[in-house]
Amino acid sequence: MKKLVLLTFLIVSSFQTINSQEKNEEDLISSGKWHIEYMEMGGKKMNLPSEMQKMNWVMFHKGGKQEGMENGQKYIGKWEFDKKRRIIKTNDLDGIAEQKLISVTKNKLIVSIKEQGSEMIMGMKKQ
Repeated sequence: MKKLVLLTFLIVSSFQTINSQEKNEEDLISSGKWHIEYMEMGGKKMNLPSEMQKMNWVMFHKGGKQEGMENGQKYIGKWEFDKKRRIIKTNDLDGIAEQKLISVTKNKLIVSIKEQGSEMIMGMKKQ
């Protein structure tokens, strides 16, 4: 009987941890203004100068609103997070895009985007 109670407790705890992590990712994504720090394509990493970082940013608001600036041009769009596939789906200046979430922390957001058959990794940070 003790083993059954312990096993049930472990299973419930595991599910709560998984749900909490998924919720945490969405909360982290929507926690502030993300400035593009670098882009990587074909193994070549290009760091953006700080002036360009100020002109290229995105904010994912709770409720699906997206605000951003691309090369100094502000825009409004929509976004949603597919927790199961870990995809940030956006609809903005560039049309509809799916960005695969690689990792997200309090200060870093890294996504992968397929463009013209190639994979581009984009690293963002909060400023």
